[in-house]
Amino acid sequence: MITGPMCFTVRKRPSDASPTHAGTIRRRLTLTHELGTNSIKALKRAIALTTFITPTAVHFQDGKKEVYLSAAIQRHLRKLYDSLRRGEPSLSRSSFVDFLEIVQGEKAPLLTEEKYTFGKFLEVWWLQFGLGAEKPASPERKDLSKPISNYFISSSHNTYLSGNQLSGRSTADAYRRVLRKGCRCVEIDVWDGDSQSSTPERPRDASSKPPSRFEHVRHLSGGSLHTAAAHLKGTVEETIEKTRQMLGVEKTHSHSPRCSKSELAPPPFGREIGEPVNPTSLAHELDAERSSMRSRPSLPPDEPIVMHGYTFTAPVGFREVCKAIREVAFETTNLPIIVSLEVHADQEQQGAMVQIMKEEWDGLLVDKPHDTCPNGRMPRLEELLNKILVKVKRASPSLEGTMSTLSPNTTIEDDASWSEEDRASILNGTKKPKVPICESLSALAIYTHSEHFTNFESPAAKIPSHIFSINENKILELIASKHHELFSHNRHFFMRAYPKGLRFDSSNLDPSHFWRKGVQMVAMNWQSWDEGMMLNHAMFSGEHGWVLKPPGYRSEDASAPHEDTFPHRNLDLIITVLAGQHIPLPEGTSSANSRSLRPVVKCELHIEKAEERLGAFTNNDIKVRECDYKQKTGAGKTDHPDFNNVKNDLHFLGVQRVIEQLSFVRFKVEDDALRLVSLRDAFVGWACIRLDRLATGYRFVHLFDANGNQTQGVLLIRVDKRFC
Repeated sequence: MITGPMCFTVRKRPSDASPTHAGTIRRRLTLTHELGTNSIKALKRAIALTTFITPTAVHFQDGKKEVYLSAAIQRHLRKLYDSLRRGEPSLSRSSFVDFLEIVQGEKAPLLTEEKYTFGKFLEVWWLQFGLGAEKPASPERKDLSKPISNYFISSSHNTYLSGNQLSGRSTADAYRRVLRKGCRCVEIDVWDGDSQSSTPERPRDASSKPPSRFEHVRHLSGGSLHTAAAHLKGTVEETIEKTRQMLGVEKTHSHSPRCSKSELAPPPFGREIGEPVNPTSLAHELDAERSSMRSRPSLPPDEPIVMHGYTFTAPVGFREVCKAIREVAFETTNLPIIVSLEVHADQEQQGAMVQIMKEEWDGLLVDKPHDTCPNGRMPRLEELLNKILVKVKRASPSLEGTMSTLSPNTTIEDDASWSEEDRASILNGTKKPKVPICESLSALAIYTHSEHFTNFESPAAKIPSHIFSINENKILELIASKHHELFSHNRHFFMRAYPKGLRFDSSNLDPSHFWRKGVQMVAMNWQSWDEGMMLNHAMFSGEHGWVLKPPGYRSEDASAPHEDTFPHRNLDLIITVLAGQHIPLPEGTSSANSRSLRPVVKCELHIEKAEERLGAFTNNDIKVRECDYKQKTGAGKTDHPDFNNVKNDLHFLGVQRVIEQLSFVRFKVEDDALRLVSLRDAFVGWACIRLDRLATGYRFVHLFDANGNQTQGVLLIRVDKRFC
């Protein structure tokens, strides 16, 4: 019987602490004698409520590690432990080994103790074997011995843009961001600078007065008339701003959440592949870019610029971009970078480009064939470590003395410029003439030269160093009409896919369609973390941007029949979602509303479907069949949900013809309560894992936010994966 107040202290993780640097606070619960016989029940309810709301610490015996687990997750792990010990006081070594081998898929686990308490069980399991759902990549064991065309390469489209394709700002920081996230093929669209009054050979007089903006626009050369639109836009915006200040009119959009974000913040999440463009979101992006344009530094005179031609995108200097690439190129890996140049500058400015690249990339730029690489052979990946390769068109006629067996002798059109042509013809009713490439720039395309695609039987299609850059719609047509020829070509030679011109909102294609056809470089809009970028993240997670193609897709497999006869396997996959903690809240939701969160976990299996193999992408039955690969749980409660009492088992059974390395499992978490009562986006988090790296057994899935950043949110799942 309680005769006085009882106090109970619970360690609680602070909301802003990380699992490894957590402080503690104390919550004091007082029970008085007035509670009578209900005191113990009240104490238990108080303990349950405290642990339910906030994860509590689990201390490992080495004293160096503690992890914070929600009450729901701890209950599931305790239940698992109790089932393994089979009524015994503790878990035996043999039972622990069986669990690790049979359920968790570990190979030959080495355990040193005979008996394991619950705490020791968690400690050994967590520290020695790990619970991550994604098997860790091993870059140090990556096979670098294959020709560079035998790898998939993480690639970026219009890398310089920080927003949409029509009005987004061009920035050098965009290159830093994508390179640090693992991208190894970036794109630079190069145009004439605003002033042509000087050249590298005739520098401007240092005492001369810099030209005004009006003079820049007035003296634009024919190759740089497109920049007038951006200048005009900036002038109009400045006039509007001055008028607003004079009249004392409040600038309302500057207080919006979007304008408070950094300039590189991606567009709002929530659009799946194939969803139509939202004009409202484009208008918001245009508003955000208005303010950023006025703050950008002036461009250096007489040097090329980088921008999206015939749009309202603001430019950035070519030298500034080259400096940014040099700065972060090999921060995280020594694997090479491919710089894809779309050249719209005249030959005088092309000479300036060559000089800038040689200055800024000194010691890194590949400007001659590798010493150990004979003519006619593409270099191995290991031969290009810490190197930058330039992808550009070749001059016509081709240069003498530059790997003649690797060089074409025909005039090459700009294979990715049709969208610029369309914009130019809209503006002035004429088609943009092709830009001839000067010999000094052409000479830098040692192993990666752009080639205009005509057909797979052309002589150019047999040159080892060529790259076909083809838009997504054209490749889908080739899949339907030249299925086997396309795949055979991509075993040996490079191909690059880029988004169709109508993706003004910077949405992304589904890269997995193109990887399965052997396309090495699928250029993505990295500012939009939609479904396509989630798949791209899964493909290259931990791989430093280069992934060796699976067997059958490489040049060494040329004697093998076409891909339809490759050994595929049938898959049975069952994913049980058990619990979660720190599930992110929808954007704009206060943390005080975390208890009203009703998370639903959607899971989709991305594999090659029968209609994809046959190229029938317009089949009306596709959507029906896709439903077989999409499942979802019932709604949990709060940001620390337990899914034990709702539908939580997701079955993908009898899935045929699966290639693990080119298949993916994608998780998307939504707030079911918000979806039912509001038009706002119910998205709260996502994860995507390549199927061959999806670990079996009890695993933690780490969730990412709409900007591609990892959150504190995790899901505890069980994975059963069987092939036959």
